[in-house]
Amino acid sequence: MIEAASGEEALSLLDKVSIDLILLDQVMDGLNGLEVMAQIQDRPQPPEVIMLTAHASLDSAVSTLRYGGCDYLIKPASTEELLASVAKGMARRQQALRQQALLQTIYQSARQLGADLLPDNPATDLPADHALVGGFSAPSSSRYLAARGLLLDRQRQTVTRHGNALDLTPTEFRLLHTLMEAAGRPLSYEELADAIYGLSLEPLEARDALSTHIWRLRRKLGDTPDGKPYIVNVRGVGYRFDGGP
Repeated sequence: MIEAASGEEALSLLDKVSIDLILLDQVMDGLNGLEVMAQIQDRPQPPEVIMLTAHASLDSAVSTLRYGGCDYLIKPASTEELLASVAKGMARRQQALRQQALLQTIYQSARQLGADLLPDNPATDLPADHALVGGFSAPSSSRYLAARGLLLDRQRQTVTRHGNALDLTPTEFRLLHTLMEAAGRPLSYEELADAIYGLSLEPLEARDALSTHIWRLRRKLGDTPDGKPYIVNVRGVGYRFDGGP
């Protein structure tokens, strides 16, 4: 068991240690419990969270569930109540990890099958009004997408930032391509999962499937020239690419 004295310390520990479940106090020094939860949900495979509070309210309970919390307990909670909540949280955690592993297996199999069916030189065999996007033929009115120092080449499947090439995986490329095409418009978790995996998923399943790729893509992209993230989390909805003015 690991303890943290503040919200900031808890977030710092998540960068260093793999954690499955967090008992989170709503009132802490620095960031409060809900603020910590909001940041946790942007991380890859976020841990389950049980919120503890001595001052319950409907708004805080609803916010806890909206941010993905698995339970909301009023202090002082009994030992039996706490253990039951932890057991429920760990069961949910194991299910999420199994779903993530299954999705990765399905995706890798589908990707391999698609690669086997592609022509030897797909970029030259496609019609002039199409571009190869992540191994799939998609209508295209322009070879390039550009925004705030980023340049995405649909044909070569490359992305540069201020002229420097970014090392993106095929999944990250498809994710960025989908977001840039809809720049300024929020895309739901379900829309993105369908575009990336070709699967119809429930919102929580889609969010979990995307979280690792979003986190890694954000790290590779860095910030825009004005210091803001390229990809913005739209709480309870999905993600939006901020293409700027």
